Amino acid sequence: MTTEGDPAIRATPRLTLQAAAAATAPVVAPVVLCELDFATGPFRVWTGLGDLSWAGLTFEGIGDLGAMSEVEETVELRAVRLTLTLSPVPQEVIDIALAERSFRLRPARLWLALLDAGGAFVADPFPLWAGLMDTMEVVDGPEPRVALACESRLVDLERAEVRRYTDPDQQAEYPGDRFFEYVPALQDAEIRLPAR
Repeated sequence: MTTEGDPAIRATPRLTLQAAAAATAPVVAPVVLCELDFATGPFRVWTGLGDLSWAGLTFEGIGDLGAMSEVEETVELRAVRLTLTLSPVPQEVIDIALAERSFRLRPARLWLALLDAGGAFVADPFPLWAGLMDTMEVVDGPEPRVALACESRLVDLERAEVRRYTDPDQQAEYPGDRFFEYVPALQDAEIRLPAR
């Protein structure tokens, strides 16, 4: 299928010409791949069924158990939020989510891919969204669910960076640097200048 004469098919910075052409084919399935980098190990899922391999990684299918909020793109330089939800989930997933402690500010990545009728990639998946995990809401009840809110990396621009001119703060940033070592002693020091 050639696309040079078709003005309706265009490549974008994210979508190659081959993928753009395939997207208009009668049988093509868009899917989302997700990787959450938990401290206990990466969690990789995709929006289909069964296992899907790409770039040496295996993504587990979650079918219609997973949901994702709208992926927002803005022209302004501001942080955007994304929420990933699993519902309903088995009790063992709830237990894992409740036990997971070290997830905040760890990477979360999503890719969009196109699969043909045989389940093969039409083109390499392209980045859809990347950011950091923020908060997790776990609801245990008749309809158990886990919702993970993620922030884009631009959220760092909205956080106030609190720094102090103290030795502990300097040591945290530059271990071994003694520039502020005597600041506490100077605060109460009485300095007498010679009289003229």
